[in-house]
Amino acid sequence: MEISAANVKELRELTGLGMMLCKKALMESNGDMSVAIENLRKQGQAAVAKRAGRIAKQGIVTIVTDPTTAIVYEINAETDFVAKNSDFIAYVNSIGKLLIANKPVDVAAVNKLSATGWNGLTAADKITELISKIGENMSFRRFAIQSIASAQEKLFTYIHGEGRIGVIVKLSSDKADVLNTTVATDLGKDIAMQIAAANPIALDRDAMNKSMGTLIEKEKEIYLTQAQTSGKPEKVWDKIVEGKLDKFYKESTLTEQAFIKDPEKSVSDRINEAGKEASAQFSVVSFVRYELGTE
Repeated sequence: MEISAANVKELRELTGLGMMLCKKALMESNGDMSVAIENLRKQGQAAVAKRAGRIAKQGIVTIVTDPTTAIVYEINAETDFVAKNSDFIAYVNSIGKLLIANKPVDVAAVNKLSATGWNGLTAADKITELISKIGENMSFRRFAIQSIASAQEKLFTYIHGEGRIGVIVKLSSDKADVLNTTVATDLGKDIAMQIAAANPIALDRDAMNKSMGTLIEKEKEIYLTQAQTSGKPEKVWDKIVEGKLDKFYKESTLTEQAFIKDPEKSVSDRINEAGKEASAQFSVVSFVRYELGTE
């Protein structure tokens, strides 16, 4: 099977391995990227594969809010130059206003909306007009809505790298008034920055086990294969798998991650300390993280 140089390059970026090793892995997997990564990990070649695959697009990730809602969204362009174009930025801002005013259910619904100043054009028509004017492909790719359900919840947002990463965090407290204090604001900012920097894929172990059971089983399979080929006796294989899975949880779940501002603590420790300072209980209800150009 012929393997393209682009696919080899992508696998190299995802695994950090050499070109020839990546090409061989792709040939053995018949070009299937996920199978190639899995096989490399089983062989112990790729110790860590990046969880997010690049889609090689520029543009912006940004966030709009109102008193009860925050919406993170991504609009793509082919180059960073166009992403800074005034017409592109105006379109991004108009889409934000449509999102927060209408709270649509999906991208298709957004594409049917029209903004003031568009002379009756829909969002889909407007981006087509921009593509024709600027000469570069663009697309409104995705969005996610987070809303509070009561006064005991509050949303915190963070944009990193001039629109490279956008994060929304929903915190709750047993005392509603505490959410408007400096303690809560600092906690919300710290958690949002943590999510931006450390990219957790689930809130905690329970959440991961409930929603990502297939992923956990796949990780166990990989760790078992690594143990079986490690040269160590069979009686310790289960302990090896258990240890590797525990490490995976600590790296991948928000509450168990090392706190980026003080790695001697976990994020859970940071939350508990804030609770003691405010004489209240804080918890992270949910979060959303968008990174430009990733799945």
